[in-house]
Amino acid sequence: MILLLLLIDTLVLIVSFFIAHKIFQGTPIQYSEKSLLVIFLLSWVVAALFRNIYHIDKLNKLIRIAISIFVSLMISFIITSIYSYWLSNETGNHFFILNVYAFSFIALFVVRFIELKMYRFLRALKNNRKNVVVVGYTPAGKRLQQYFTDSEAGDYNFLGFFDDEEISSDNTLKLGELKDVQRFCVRENVDEIYYALPNHASLVNRLTKFADEHYIHFGLVQDIGGLSNKKIDTHLYDDGRIPIVTPRRDPLRFFFNQQVKRVFDICFSSFVIFCLFPFIVPVIALIIKIDSKGPVFFKQLRSGKNGKPFWCYKFRTMTVNQDADSKQATKNDARITKVGKILRKTSVDELPQFYNVLIGDMSVVGPRPHMLKHTEEYSAIINNFNVRHFIHSGITGYAQVNGYRGETKDNRQMEQRVIYDNWYLENWSLTLDIKIIIKTVLNAFKGEKNAY
Repeated sequence: MILLLLLIDTLVLIVSFFIAHKIFQGTPIQYSEKSLLVIFLLSWVVAALFRNIYHIDKLNKLIRIAISIFVSLMISFIITSIYSYWLSNETGNHFFILNVYAFSFIALFVVRFIELKMYRFLRALKNNRKNVVVVGYTPAGKRLQQYFTDSEAGDYNFLGFFDDEEISSDNTLKLGELKDVQRFCVRENVDEIYYALPNHASLVNRLTKFADEHYIHFGLVQDIGGLSNKKIDTHLYDDGRIPIVTPRRDPLRFFFNQQVKRVFDICFSSFVIFCLFPFIVPVIALIIKIDSKGPVFFKQLRSGKNGKPFWCYKFRTMTVNQDADSKQATKNDARITKVGKILRKTSVDELPQFYNVLIGDMSVVGPRPHMLKHTEEYSAIINNFNVRHFIHSGITGYAQVNGYRGETKDNRQMEQRVIYDNWYLENWSLTLDIKIIIKTVLNAFKGEKNAY
């Protein structure tokens, strides 16, 4: 399936390249342009596989398709542009390359749309749907039934339950008692059996043996009690012999994801520090010194990963005062300088934190770090507050781009901020980081109402 989709995409990209060349170049393809096509295709393969866009889950929603294609093409575009500029020195190709990618995005999206329609059509055919039964009318079994009957789970044809107890809500869902499972599965060509009762060793062993002998998939559904409404994560230890259930997803717990995020942080912060700082910092420093007395930079101990304090740096936006380590900035705060208001409104005051990112104290994206005093206060009264410290603090974060930045006037605002921060922790991806950064930049240009 993956190879087929990759082959289709490759053909689409080749056609897009030739169309763009025909329209915007109008000359026979040169050797350098052929090598550019090779780099274009190879960089797409690398980006697409890195983004995992050929996973079947990526085909179920158009918005996911569009975002996945766009991000993959952006990665490919960066690689191809570097090759074109630094290796081939074909500076005149930039406009042509940009149009190649524009054509490619449109063509790939149209092809994916057609693939989505075909996939849904084929999945809806009766012969392509798996007949499934659940053993045990339990809370876990009923959740599984909801999943099988949901439109998103169209690969399944849910037949019903087996249980020795009566099903009071809808007895038509009951296919029989436990002794009837094997006979029914053979007669109705059942493809999958899910066991949702408390673990009864002899019954589980008997059903496992029966399923193996009749080429039926057999699965155990564990009742996880109070975690049923959470997005749990599962891991297999000891070569699959020990299943572990955790109360939340934590993508950044894994070494590979940590390294991906760290490499991105180093690259991004290095670009800002070495390319922008030489021009921006001297100007801002001079303006701050002219505007008010005091140092250019302000540093403060903040709570970082695992609650460990670190020195967080900012451009100074307030007059020197004794309340800096205990009192948040408020609207019309007399401590904020004239220049400070502009710096805070545009988030430029946070730029020195790219140094924190480079040395590993922070990340570009993550929960915003709080003063030690506020961490101590909020952790005592807000549920799951400390979960946000499982990862590095960020210059910007998911809570901030959703309107929760600046002063927290009451506990409800902090609770919402924590909800957004913890959602980010459970749903991290490099794509999400890029989206948050883009939204942060756009908000900085517009100016944020809560930044004061």
